[in-house]
Amino acid sequence: MTDSRVLVAGATGQLGRVITRQLLDSGVKVRALARNAGALGAFAPRAEIAAVDMRDLPKLTEACRGVDQIVATANNNMGQGTNSPSRTDLGAYQNLCAAARNTGVRRLVYVSYRGVAQDAPVDIFRIKWYIEDAIRRSGIPWVMLRPTGFMDIWIDQILAKGIREKGVATIFGDGTNVANYIAVEDVAAFAVKILARPEIVNEAIDLGGPSNLSQNDLATIVERRFKSRGKRRHIPVAAMRLLPPLVKPFSELAARMMTLGLYSATAAKPFPQWNAAAERFGVAPRTVETYVEQMKG
Repeated sequence: MTDSRVLVAGATGQLGRVITRQLLDSGVKVRALARNAGALGAFAPRAEIAAVDMRDLPKLTEACRGVDQIVATANNNMGQGTNSPSRTDLGAYQNLCAAARNTGVRRLVYVSYRGVAQDAPVDIFRIKWYIEDAIRRSGIPWVMLRPTGFMDIWIDQILAKGIREKGVATIFGDGTNVANYIAVEDVAAFAVKILARPEIVNEAIDLGGPSNLSQNDLATIVERRFKSRGKRRHIPVAAMRLLPPLVKPFSELAARMMTLGLYSATAAKPFPQWNAAAERFGVAPRTVETYVEQMKG
């Protein structure tokens, strides 16, 4: 794969940054694509830079020229209004499919989500289903990567943030629902391994880690790490069901965060078969305990 060029769409995002770095460290030629030219500068001169909005089909087509494969992580999950994912993401990926098809890209690897469904309770999960559908219909050979919940978001950014700053863990629901978690670094490792396996096409691959834990379990691990007093604030399931429609006219993002909390409290599931992909691709995902131990204080 070192003689080919990979386009990373969403290279400045949380996962895209790590994939770009790991590819470059592996000696792969990378073209890093995102809207923010300043943020892309962090990859120069090791990577080619393409400051392109995926809604601009002509520029996106030019960015795809000379590219062998695309790995796409781009999303507007935190957007609202004119930048809402419901308004932008599907069209952006339809453009990416057209650009890839018109420039002879050999394979498109898209990072979706385990549990993606047309009727998913969270809008960004429903959008990912429609993006997957568009990619399948495009005629381009594809791979869908479907990771479980990112430790970097659910543990570091959501749970540990409150413990660090206020000594209080925010728990969605009663905290007993068990889910599976994987670190962003490990998702990136899977993506890099799969990009080096050209025989893998037209396949959806579920990714996870060895930890199937409840939010109460997660809180206990993080509290021990930061020597917290163990104070917890539970957000009732009833509130997360009732409030999103009321909040959405004022803050689409806040409503989305509530539905994500509801999903984690009621719909997220364990993944006992996580080791199938790990063994197949030679990746050893870390446990939650290892991840938490490595977190910054």
